[in-house]
Amino acid sequence: MKKIFYILTIACALAISAAAHGTHDKKHDNKQTATKGKTTQATFEGKGDGVTTCPVTGEPLTNKDIKAQMFGRTVYFCCPGCLDEAKKSPAMYVKKTHKEQLAAIKNVKPSEHGHHGEHQDQAASGETKFLGKGDGIETCPVTGEAVNKNLKHEVDGKTFYVCCDGCADTVKKNPSAYLKGVTAKVAFIGKGDGVETCPVTGEAVNKNLKHEADGQTFYVCCDGCADTVKKNPAAYLKKAGK
Repeated sequence: MKKIFYILTIACALAISAAAHGTHDKKHDNKQTATKGKTTQATFEGKGDGVTTCPVTGEPLTNKDIKAQMFGRTVYFCCPGCLDEAKKSPAMYVKKTHKEQLAAIKNVKPSEHGHHGEHQDQAASGETKFLGKGDGIETCPVTGEAVNKNLKHEVDGKTFYVCCDGCADTVKKNPSAYLKGVTAKVAFIGKGDGVETCPVTGEAVNKNLKHEADGQTFYVCCDGCADTVKKNPAAYLKKAGK
């Protein structure tokens, strides 16, 4: 009788242990499932508005060549590296609208040690930083490599040679940055007329935001765009550029 009681006691203990273990496994599985179901929200790290400054580094844009469609709007970057970075996780650097972007970066400072950080002050003030690496005769002004004498070009009356067609295009877009003795010209990048549409973003203006630059009255969609125009009016206002 004692032997039977002993066997029953052991059997009950094993059954209770198995049940407890099964409950633990079920809770663990449910916890893992719940964790997998959660959507990880990317922390916003944007530093620029994507129109006049790079959304990744916050550095002023010197051209509008590097761009991408994100959230149904065109966003501009300072270099291919920043574009690639943003493509990996757009929500980290770009908001759905330009107004949201401006609000998100309102108190954000540009990267102090960005790959173009040393040129920030010059770009912000509208000055052209000389980036030439060659003389344009024997060495390419863009890369510093030996030129191809079959690739002869001219800009602003100055003849130059490059190593490839891509470098020729780069020089022609900003000759004063690559060729000595060429006078810098302000590229017009305005997107609106400054009356009904913002000269910086092309969006509808806020008629309460009336400003003046170089004797010309203009309207913008936000205060940030007004500051941008005033820093370089010739780039955004047609009359100011004449």
